[in-house]
Amino acid sequence: MKKKSRVALVVETTGSYGRNILFGVAHYLDIHGDWALFVDERHEITPPPHWLLDWEGDGIITRYLTPDLAAALKHKKIPVVDLNDGYGLLGFSHIGSDMNAIGRMAANHLLEIGLRKIAFVGSSHVAWSRGRLEGVLEAIKGRAEFCGSIEFQPIFYPDYNWVSELERIRDWVMKLPRPIGIVASNDKRAHHILEVCRMQGIAVPDEIAVVGVDNTDFLCELSSPSLSSVIPDGHLIGYEAACLLSRLMSGGALEEPLVIPPKGVASRRSTEVLNTNDPVFTKAIRFMREHAGHGIDIEDVLAEVSISRSTLDRCFQLHLGHSATAELRSIRLKRVKQLLEETDLPMSRIAEIAGFEHPEYMMYQFKRLVGQTPSQWRNSHLPHRINRSTLSR
Repeated sequence: MKKKSRVALVVETTGSYGRNILFGVAHYLDIHGDWALFVDERHEITPPPHWLLDWEGDGIITRYLTPDLAAALKHKKIPVVDLNDGYGLLGFSHIGSDMNAIGRMAANHLLEIGLRKIAFVGSSHVAWSRGRLEGVLEAIKGRAEFCGSIEFQPIFYPDYNWVSELERIRDWVMKLPRPIGIVASNDKRAHHILEVCRMQGIAVPDEIAVVGVDNTDFLCELSSPSLSSVIPDGHLIGYEAACLLSRLMSGGALEEPLVIPPKGVASRRSTEVLNTNDPVFTKAIRFMREHAGHGIDIEDVLAEVSISRSTLDRCFQLHLGHSATAELRSIRLKRVKQLLEETDLPMSRIAEIAGFEHPEYMMYQFKRLVGQTPSQWRNSHLPHRINRSTLSR
């Protein structure tokens, strides 16, 4: 029997990006066979894994490579796939997200909703944040005004103080012109901006629209309002990392860096800007978006805005080209699509969360308007479907 390769996976498990990388590795192994794995569950701020220097294995996939650790590992002559985003290339085969493309995608999302003033939140001490800022600046050149950036202090600094940090963010936000769009280097930073806006009574997204990066589902949904976010393809990075390590362990040579583009933007309420001065329409649609999952109907909307049904429908026809009922249904079906893509929840639970009283009615409306059953939609949007034609070396 062929001996299993001993592989160390040193990837953070506290965020969706790292977990998706691990799912990508698991997908590779499901197709191509087993390794004897050591999975080092880590937080993103955990110190570098110097125990690797004493580990007797056949290969390493790691997000925690530093210049010093990389230099030491070279003496071990063990195959390493480097996924670090903080330091750039360190002399090993490297796979990572296209940080510039992530920044461009986030900025373009804000430009597409009509914003012409853009700001950035990040950390210049790490390469991934610098790359995302470069992408933002490229995207808005000649199209929007750049209104500056704020530097976030890393939370692992010994003198880190969240109270004073929050005050510093507040002072910066309050000086920004409005309306404005803010690109945050990741979802945690975006969540902080939204929290400051909530505390200061700033309307999001009407005064400040916010988009993050990583699509960390729990953080995006816990944010108020829910956070729009660029989706890096961590699953594909993990799959390609496993493919590469297999080649290296079979005697393959060092390969050129592989850059993986982001998948798209998960649009949520933090960027659902309403380009209208109609207060009745604005109030009605905001009520729908906030309460669609609570089983409301059009009578509830009418009670909220105190107008007749015919006036409400004329208002929606004017601004959206369809009735208020059609918009409420569209909001619910958008939520259904998100849950189908991001969860394994049964149809009955998805219907309940999206605001449908009966799952059968949800499935009927979905098939009628989308052209697929919910199950067909879910299967066609599984994260392990890999499109290799989008890759660039």
